Amino acid sequence: MNVVYYDVLENLIKDFKKILNKNVKLDEPNKEIIVDNQNIKYKEIDIALRSFSKPFFINNEIELDLSNCDDNLRLEICNMCNAYTDNELKAIVEKMPILFDFSNSRKDELKGVAIIWRDHFLEDNIGLLTAFMRMGVDARDILVMDKGDETKHRKEITATFKKLGFQVEILDNNLLDEKPLLEKGERIINKFINDRKDKKVLILDDGAIISKILINKKYDNVKAIVELTEMGLRRIRKIKNKELLYPVLNVAKTDLKKYITYREISNTIFTRIIELLGDEKLVGRTVIQLGYGDLGGFLAKRLLDYGVRVVIVDTNIMKLIQASEEGLNTYRTLDEAMKYEKPFMIIGASGEQSISREAVLQLEDDTYVTAGATADLSIFKEFEKEGVKHKFIKKYGTQYEINNKRITVLGNGRSVNLFDSESIPNKSIDLFKTGTLLTAYMAIKENNLLEKSVQLDIVNEWIYESNILEKYYDLYFSKK
Repeated sequence: MNVVYYDVLENLIKDFKKILNKNVKLDEPNKEIIVDNQNIKYKEIDIALRSFSKPFFINNEIELDLSNCDDNLRLEICNMCNAYTDNELKAIVEKMPILFDFSNSRKDELKGVAIIWRDHFLEDNIGLLTAFMRMGVDARDILVMDKGDETKHRKEITATFKKLGFQVEILDNNLLDEKPLLEKGERIINKFINDRKDKKVLILDDGAIISKILINKKYDNVKAIVELTEMGLRRIRKIKNKELLYPVLNVAKTDLKKYITYREISNTIFTRIIELLGDEKLVGRTVIQLGYGDLGGFLAKRLLDYGVRVVIVDTNIMKLIQASEEGLNTYRTLDEAMKYEKPFMIIGASGEQSISREAVLQLEDDTYVTAGATADLSIFKEFEKEGVKHKFIKKYGTQYEINNKRITVLGNGRSVNLFDSESIPNKSIDLFKTGTLLTAYMAIKENNLLEKSVQLDIVNEWIYESNILEKYYDLYFSKK
């Protein structure tokens, strides 16, 4: 069995000693490394890029032959090699300069804080979580919970989080209706909070699942919840104020996300769809888009500019009027749209279960379906439970045979921009991650000012007053 270490030989030897805590000898003439008396053949090979960020200062890779190692050592070495090297971590941090500057100028100001974080395992989140460490949060006081999406470097990021010393768990979006798994997640979160009664605990949540777990639970050391998504805000609004006993800081509806980040997200949805369609023609064909909100508005324009005939479905009458007056065909419901349109593709952009069984049954043969959020595609889980014939094709999608017609879900029934992808470029998401870090930081610094309710205006104020928008503009747009 062979495994690759993505750095130079000198750093490999250092990591054997530092990470594995092993006795190591190098036998350069015979191209062997002796680790705890077990011989490992190695060879230096030409560099190949594996991370999203480009570590331009790495000269080569080391291929290790583990055939003579025992199982325990083989597993330890594989885990070490799966994790990003220090040089790769440096590359990620360097591609997020605003985040680095913000955290580096506030070193140790979050000492005594613990973090519960649930989001996608993406390289930009390595940047965010290491920024917390730079600001004084101990790695042992960071609980990271994977949402379950098959992001491109999920294996490497999982290993990296463990290497950094975080507690790594999973709270899968698609399995939240399975009571034992949700109860397990609840036990993990409760134990983490109770074990840190001397810490101020902050929660960063993508989708309000942790918020739901905390309903009617009062912990004196939990200071605030930072919610990152519109879907999460919708779920929180359904919770009565007296049931959720913590302030919720709304990052999802900030101007930063509305005007800057959603454009980036829509770009990644569009480009990923184009990549997955492969040999299909899209220009001139009809796409029904479900949702015309902050994300959907940008996505529709991206499709229109490409030459797609876009039809909008939305339950919000103001959004329907807006889309209609911008020249788009619009409908109140998908079922209504299906009476008059024959879509080549349906794209969910609502963040809610928006595709009905009746609509799927009316689709033509060789129709495509996809979405920017998992909830839009939940009807296909129901088809699977009923035994509908289906097949997952790796790196492509799932094909269903429904009413003797082939319906293809691009991706794996989750957010298509995250399917085998890193989604938004790290430099592009840098500003939003800095806004998230800023919100968490201010929640600790001004906790006494926060009401036990959803806060939007104060987060917007923090962002505008922080100077991070000016730094972003000066970095990319001001005349030098």
